[in-house]
Amino acid sequence: MKSYKLGDGIKIECAQVENQQQKDIATTKSPIWLRPHCIETDKPLELYYGRDGPVQCSIKGESIFHQAMLKSIVLDRPLRCRLARSKHTKPKYLEFSFRIEGVKTRTSSNGSRSSTDNAKIKRINGNFNAVLHGHRGILLAAAVYPVSEQPLPETVSGVTTMQFSQKWYEGGGLSVLMANKRSEEEFIIQPVVAIMFCILTACAVYVVGRVYVESTLIPRTLAEYELDLQANRKAESTSSTEQSSLEEPKKTK
Repeated sequence: MKSYKLGDGIKIECAQVENQQQKDIATTKSPIWLRPHCIETDKPLELYYGRDGPVQCSIKGESIFHQAMLKSIVLDRPLRCRLARSKHTKPKYLEFSFRIEGVKTRTSSNGSRSSTDNAKIKRINGNFNAVLHGHRGILLAAAVYPVSEQPLPETVSGVTTMQFSQKWYEGGGLSVLMANKRSEEEFIIQPVVAIMFCILTACAVYVVGRVYVESTLIPRTLAEYELDLQANRKAESTSSTEQSSLEEPKKTK
């Protein structure tokens, strides 16, 4: 199985939304998978293996995927989406539900139609969190869900902008899901960093040692040496005085 590498793109595909009658007819058929085509990159929407960070994709209002998003809101049914688990030519897919929320405006009701039925979708809420979990180049789990409390992305007429805040988790077990891969890498000292750290430590020790020797140790040693010289001079002067005093009585005799 050909595995992903750090930074590889993972394309999102979502099944075309069918109404209940079409859904019953299509139960025995394979769904039609749609890919949102991003205006920014002129490529299909991609999340990234092994990375955290924002992903933005703007799609045209007349695109098939945009119509599928609107239909998902009207039918109150999440999109059925999938991601390839590996880079194999015929990969296995990881399916997940992708709920779409819209900002609606109320219109006046006519007859027996409720205000909910008369609600018109003003625009699609384009803020989403994307959480991916993988291990050794294989995608293990995925979830994408809307974030309602954030301000809507800036957009222009006829274009819907989707902003994804992607979070990546690395590891083969549940115990490592609580630790972000990037946070774990912060505690790993790379060889080059270790060498630079050793060089900086040696330079710091040299500078501190030289300052101590030149400013404290050498003056103290010289002062002690000067005191020793003065003491020796006094001792020599005293001994010569005593010797001369002993030699004078001998001369008088």
